[in-house]
Amino acid sequence: MASLQSLSSCGALLLLLLVPDACMASTKTTLQDKCDAYAAGDRTSYDYCMKTLLADRKSVSADTLGLAVIVLRIGRATAKATADKIAQRQGVETVPTRRDCLATCATEYAAAVRRLGRAARDAAQGDLQGAQNLLAEVTGTTARCEAAFAAAGQSSPLSGADRELDDQLELAISFLPSPPLPAGAS
Repeated sequence: MASLQSLSSCGALLLLLLVPDACMASTKTTLQDKCDAYAAGDRTSYDYCMKTLLADRKSVSADTLGLAVIVLRIGRATAKATADKIAQRQGVETVPTRRDCLATCATEYAAAVRRLGRAARDAAQGDLQGAQNLLAEVTGTTARCEAAFAAAGQSSPLSGADRELDDQLELAISFLPSPPLPAGAS
């Protein structure tokens, strides 16, 4: 009888230990799942993903598509802030070569702001192909900006901002769902 009670107690204890783990696993949010997939086991990438997306409170309860839209909007805000910095620098730059480089970057970033805004709207409306096409056009923005400075033999004052946008674009690419295949395509 004592061994039956002890076995029953062990079973109850085991159940108490396992139930919280099962509950914790089931409460994982879409945000956590997507950041896990993005990071592929790299803690720094996971932390970056969470920090970036938690800048928008809606990300906690957003579905996969909602998270993609949020990342696109964050990328747009970053591109806009960089475009504003470029405009400020253009106003005070005295070296013609650097002014030309800044003009190239201003054009690139202005286009990135427009395209990321449209990509976010397209994704929100379910036009995933349109959003992906616009995102693909934006991905070369930072490289073209940096190339303008390199071709002129100048160091870029925008390298940090360029890296930040690149990181956000990478996040957006990984979060944006693939558009469905047309009927009959495999």
